[in-house]
Amino acid sequence: MGLAMLLGLAVLVGPHLGWQIDKVLSGSMSPAIQVGSAVISQPVEPASIEPGDVITFHSPLDGRLTTHRVTDVRAGGTLQFQTQGDANEDPDPYLVPADSIVGKVRFHLPWVGYPAGFAKTPAGFFILIAIPGLIIIALEMREVWVHLSEEERKKKAGTGAGAVAGEAVSSKAAGVVAGGEE
Repeated sequence: MGLAMLLGLAVLVGPHLGWQIDKVLSGSMSPAIQVGSAVISQPVEPASIEPGDVITFHSPLDGRLTTHRVTDVRAGGTLQFQTQGDANEDPDPYLVPADSIVGKVRFHLPWVGYPAGFAKTPAGFFILIAIPGLIIIALEMREVWVHLSEEERKKKAGTGAGAVAGEAVSSKAAGVVAGGEE
């Protein structure tokens, strides 16, 4: 349950910090990044990207997010990147312009893409975030209720901390009056 909440939090908060979390839909980056993995990309200056870096970008062909490895950096009038999936025999049939870069992949989590993608849906948010959150709140409220009930019961029974200390003093005094020392 804690992992689900952490994942949900990352999916919901990460984009507000500029990080992109995406589910891998194809095997083009296998074996390094498997289908169903979640890739976490951090925004970077395009000039800092080097051959060998794995980047997430908007494809110049259809605008879809793609994660591939940079094979060449071309700096002419504009900065562009040649990319290729690790499992692909040929480079991508286009150059990626710098303004299409989403970020550099910092790490990936195998199989986490499935629940991460689900967490982005309304039903996923409810199941992975809201329900566990409500359960945690309910359990904490129960603990507070039990603690308060115990304190109230002790006060009514006269066995609070002050009452216990008073009983000890009274029994000591009773022993002295009876003629003996305990």
